[in-house]
Amino acid sequence: MSDVFHDRQARGWSRTGWLQAHYTFSFGSFNDPTRMGFRALRVINEDIIASGSGFSEHAHDHFEILTFMLSGELEHKDSAGHEGRLHAGDVQLISSGTGVKHSERNPGSEAPTHLFQIWLHGNADELPPRYQLLPQALLTTNGPRLVASAQEQAGVLHLRAPVSIWAVAGQPGERCSHSIASDRYGWLQVLEGVVMVEVDGEPQPLELRGGDGLQLSTVRQVAVTPHSEARWLWFDLA
Repeated sequence: MSDVFHDRQARGWSRTGWLQAHYTFSFGSFNDPTRMGFRALRVINEDIIASGSGFSEHAHDHFEILTFMLSGELEHKDSAGHEGRLHAGDVQLISSGTGVKHSERNPGSEAPTHLFQIWLHGNADELPPRYQLLPQALLTTNGPRLVASAQEQAGVLHLRAPVSIWAVAGQPGERCSHSIASDRYGWLQVLEGVVMVEVDGEPQPLELRGGDGLQLSTVRQVAVTPHSEARWLWFDLA
């Protein structure tokens, strides 16, 4: 697997009366056999959901499903009895395991909901579904924050997958470095804003914007410097 820049403008997309969606990997009617995921990553969708609309009840199993809220609200209900309302900055994890049904709806009367939803291949298919919420995790401004990990620890979502995820909220000019061990892989996902990315000290940085992704198989060091207020996710993958 090589290092690949995933251009936001090359994503699949869908638009209905209530949903604008972009797909980094094959999803729904967007089917590209060269875009079937990377390591444990299978789905990276950017959704804008109109007020008073959303996804009716549907089923999942196997996947670890993470929802990263950028703006608006999202009402969640599932067949395991969990329900609540997500707000901007929140991160939700549904470990679907043996199977769960849930619905997601923008309950607002005016503002759209903007979110990224990411699915990871799980490794605990015989376990019952589990729900976790990390409030305001995307609003951290003092460097990378570990938001999800396979290692159980306080204040971090516990994944049933060999993945660690950091969230970063960067200000212009604030340089942030990420390292990748020799037996691991990386993925950089820009949620919003503009960043310059230096890869293993290469003299020519890459400009990434909200929706862009960077798949890393051979690179061991990445430095990210925002040009504007920006938010991104860093994935450490087996």
